[in-house]
Amino acid sequence: MRKVVLVGLLGFVTACAAGWAEQGRTGGASRPSPFAASAVAVMQAYDLESRFLEGASLGRFAMERARLLKDAAGEARLHAELGRVLTRQRRHGPGIPDAEVLAVLQRARQLAEASGDSSARAAALDAHGHYLFWDKVVAGKGDWETVTSLFQQAHALASRAGDARGITETLFHLGLTRQFQGDADGARDFFERSLADARKSGDALYQAYNLRHLADLAEQRGDLDTALARHRECLRLREQVGFRTGQVVSLLAVAHVLSLREPRSDEALAAVQRALHIAQESKDPAGLRESHGALARAHLRREDAASALPHLEQALANAEAHQDWLTTVDLLLDTARAHAQRGERERVEAVLRRAYALTTERGLSVILEDVEKLGREYGVALR
Repeated sequence: MRKVVLVGLLGFVTACAAGWAEQGRTGGASRPSPFAASAVAVMQAYDLESRFLEGASLGRFAMERARLLKDAAGEARLHAELGRVLTRQRRHGPGIPDAEVLAVLQRARQLAEASGDSSARAAALDAHGHYLFWDKVVAGKGDWETVTSLFQQAHALASRAGDARGITETLFHLGLTRQFQGDADGARDFFERSLADARKSGDALYQAYNLRHLADLAEQRGDLDTALARHRECLRLREQVGFRTGQVVSLLAVAHVLSLREPRSDEALAAVQRALHIAQESKDPAGLRESHGALARAHLRREDAASALPHLEQALANAEAHQDWLTTVDLLLDTARAHAQRGERERVEAVLRRAYALTTERGLSVILEDVEKLGREYGVALR
């Protein structure tokens, strides 16, 4: 990935000169300049390495230059990309106000509309939908109708513009909205369409994204062979493009499927330990909490609650500090299982009640059934 950044920076410098040469040109609907396109590419490379501060700094610098170039479409595209970077940064670390991200995204939409460029308009709508999607999934805010509408509008505009990445990306995001609402068939259709487009255009990153979620759907059907094969192909592609945080997710997914086949799988444990090592190297908070949680579950499958609890405590502290309430509830359920293994009935009940309260307070409907099911399993009346 560092090579990608360096190549992108070289292209960025070249594009700066081209951009200044184009200053003052007029016409119909504007198109992003080579300057803006190169800056977006480098921002995306930084984003894949979770180098959010560098990506955001570059974005702000490039936005000002695009403004001076009177490149409305490029400025819109840069605002949209900055909105994406800030959205992901919010998931990995606290401290960025919602209002700041929303202001960037709203400005992206205003500039895109003024430019008349369909690709820029699609990028701005998709970036706004991406922000609202994570707000809904992680914090239980908003509604699915608004998120879906933004992605649908973005897809229509990307299709009109013949924007291959935009089409692939919006199809994938529409698949996510269906998956998180429990519509497996609808999600599969969008993911398969997005995967086909990504393969056609040679887009390894979005091939990997779609394979990961198709693997999840295969697992839900009980087709573990297909799930494992797709997760492994996803991991290979993420290694190919240097997507380190994505490798953590894929390793944990591989470990999960292996553990479904063999609960005490040594191969699964090794995959989780490798994921934790990568997360520690990259200092990625999201990867760290997911890896600690997965390592705790590996110990629970070995009926070693004493080893699981310290990892659960680390993961919980991380999730709460970053206001990742969905992960917090998931970890609380594993904590209840750990206390159940130790025969600590009162702690099981206390943890489950905390999980239920957080789920209902935050509107986390996607995990409510899991909370209530575990409550019934342990004889805890939650309602």
